[in-house]
Amino acid sequence: MELLWSDLPLFVILIWATYTDIKSRVIPDKLVFIGLCYFLVLRIGYADQPYFHYLLGVIAGAGILYVCALILPGCFGGGDIKLLAVVGAALGWQESLIFLCLLLGVAGLFVIIGLLISRDSNRQIPLAPFFLTAFLLIYHFKVNL
Repeated sequence: MELLWSDLPLFVILIWATYTDIKSRVIPDKLVFIGLCYFLVLRIGYADQPYFHYLLGVIAGAGILYVCALILPGCFGGGDIKLLAVVGAALGWQESLIFLCLLLGVAGLFVIIGLLISRDSNRQIPLAPFFLTAFLLIYHFKVNL
């Protein structure tokens, strides 16, 4: 049941965000708003954790990226920050922090490999594909454990 009501909608949102981020370097606010509303309403009636864990997921994940963006301007876009709020509302605070670690780990590995291949250190990369990759990794471990 978790697949139908939580995992599948999050997967669709992350695919849509990946497409738009690669195509136009924008994660639409409408997509984020729909996702945030959907998961916050869903978690009122269907949750495996207390509701405040999902609210903390919104604050924890997005808050960490927001602080990083304040400290290092340009490292994360507003769409990335808001998209992590959606992930936090879907997964809860603990799983969203694991998600964030996977997201940054995979993106960091990609950047390191890119720097080894090309010395262009000023290149900006869309982050939404790494959101999708982190989700697939988490989903794989959820299903197989």
